[in-house]
Amino acid sequence: MRPRTRRITRYGYALTMNGNVRVDRGWIYIDGTRQDDGTIKLGTGGEMRFSPFEAISQRRDAQITWGHILTASVQRLAFWRR
Repeated sequence: MRPRTRRITRYGYALTMNGNVRVDRGWIYIDGTRQDDGTIKLGTGGEMRFSPFEAISQRRDAQITWGHILTASVQRLAFWRR
């Protein structure tokens, strides 16, 4: 039996996510708040909203995957096509 290990890529980003991230109508919502040092503390009950462009620069702190960014981008394209 293989021991359980954390699933992290070689770049340090998580492969699987918990329930702190939600994508809705082209926005990425994070369950967390920004601390005094600029980092994001997840799971605090606060809500932060990022556009897909902003999310690219906040990926490491907010644990946003490329899947979240792609989903939000496609939702924005669908919205603007209406």
